[in-house]
Amino acid sequence: MKNNFFILLIFTLLAVYSQAQEPFKVYGKFMVNGGSVKGAKIAIEKNGVQVNVSERDNNKFEFALEYDCEYVFSFMKEGYITKKILISCKVPKEKQTLEFEPFKFDVEIFKQYPGVNTVIYNQPVGKIKFNDVLNEFDYDTDYTKSIQNEIKKVEDALKQKAKEEAEKKPEPVVKQEPVKTPEKSAPGVDLSKALGEGPKPKTQQTGTTATKTTSMPMPTKTVTLTGIVTMGSYTAAEYNNPNMRSYGWINYGDNNGRVEIATREEYEAKFRQYMEK
Repeated sequence: MKNNFFILLIFTLLAVYSQAQEPFKVYGKFMVNGGSVKGAKIAIEKNGVQVNVSERDNNKFEFALEYDCEYVFSFMKEGYITKKILISCKVPKEKQTLEFEPFKFDVEIFKQYPGVNTVIYNQPVGKIKFNDVLNEFDYDTDYTKSIQNEIKKVEDALKQKAKEEAEKKPEPVVKQEPVKTPEKSAPGVDLSKALGEGPKPKTQQTGTTATKTTSMPMPTKTVTLTGIVTMGSYTAAEYNNPNMRSYGWINYGDNNGRVEIATREEYEAKFRQYMEK
């Protein structure tokens, strides 16, 4: 009979002990205002000592906490305000066997902007602790009321800065075209493009029969070739002069002035001759 009593007592104590060891759980969402949670971190301090740092790849979190300990959760990301939540797991021993519901809270952090005083975030933005009257965990309402107005002012300023940044239009980018260097003419160049094409042939009417008289195509440009040698062709008006018998001219730079060139063929031959030098 005594043996049965001791066995029952042992099982009872084990059951109580196992219930006392059931951790208190917290969970929620971690949000980054105007950005992605990727690269954000949650750092956890237990009784003033950092015990965990986790990098997030999604916005959900869940942690199991031990009783009789105090935790500080820091929600952070580079370029953003860090927010802290203090969670006190100090519960009377006789109530640690109670089954507490997991406590949910969400945290949103904001981008940091110059000119906005964020010193308020050096302290926790909220505290969670055991409520001895309700026998459950809840926010420390007295602490929350004392700090909430200041937090709201700062977050309103941060939201306004974010709005102004989003409304800024990027300045148009002026695309500069590269300056093209004209290519030098080479042997075999199309002389009609290099020198011009001159006037079109005239058509003379004789009775009812139309006959075409072809005048020589007349380039009208002056071209500097090698050194001081220059070539030029006469204009259409000059060529139509009955006293004009030359197609163009060339000046060798030898103080003898222009030398007349009678035909286009001779003109083209001279042009190629000096272009190849």
